[in-house]
Amino acid sequence: MKFSRLVGLFLGLMLVATPVWALNGMVGLGAGAAPDYEGSEDTTGVPLFMFQHNYDSGRFVKLMGPNLKVNLLADKQFSLGPVLNYRPERDDVDNDRVDRMKKIDAAFEAGVFGGVNIDNLLFGLELLADVSDEHDGYLIQANAGYRWKAMPELTLTPGVFLTYADDDYMDTYFGVNPGNRGSNSSSSLPNYSADSGLKDVGINLVAHYTPWEKWGIMGMASYKALLNDAKDSPIVDDEGDEKQFMMGLMVNYRWSK
Repeated sequence: MKFSRLVGLFLGLMLVATPVWALNGMVGLGAGAAPDYEGSEDTTGVPLFMFQHNYDSGRFVKLMGPNLKVNLLADKQFSLGPVLNYRPERDDVDNDRVDRMKKIDAAFEAGVFGGVNIDNLLFGLELLADVSDEHDGYLIQANAGYRWKAMPELTLTPGVFLTYADDDYMDTYFGVNPGNRGSNSSSSLPNYSADSGLKDVGINLVAHYTPWEKWGIMGMASYKALLNDAKDSPIVDDEGDEKQFMMGLMVNYRWSK
């Protein structure tokens, strides 16, 4: 599917999911630090942004960083709908041997997500497939968490997740071969073939502090460990780090009808 058609489909679904009886919403903006490529030991600054609009029916539109979800179910316990994800390019990274490899352009991925909320116990599943012909693969991520009201002004949501990736994704981001070493095979990394399997497992924490009526602060931290062929890739094992950290802080504004 062409990306322009995909965007049009998402806009249509957002219109279906957004009746005029809006309940509440939130927008946020901030900054964070993340690995400069998946598997890197070097960090880079990243912008953070989010937008969420909820409706009396239980439907919602949620943008969290590069991930956009539209819940089509009129239900406050279950969610199901399309998801669109942006995966940044791998180019101009700090590590010289990885930087000399062929550039990987940004990828757009689309798929479906589902979730359930059982008394603030949160479970989710997300399936994404490349629609931009960059890695031509797919990923499946499962997650679970708990939303805890620690104080009237403070909500903590710890969670765990794991990700499966297919051969095409793994070969694009973790494989090393004559075709992706760069012009004139400039990178000296050894050949490596990365196969499908569990790519990572991790934990995260979101802290939302709302001491003011409309304004609040949201902090996020995430750690994941790369597994199997992702961990053993020379991009990670020789030049990077299997331990991947991300953290950030946002200021957010809330509204309600």
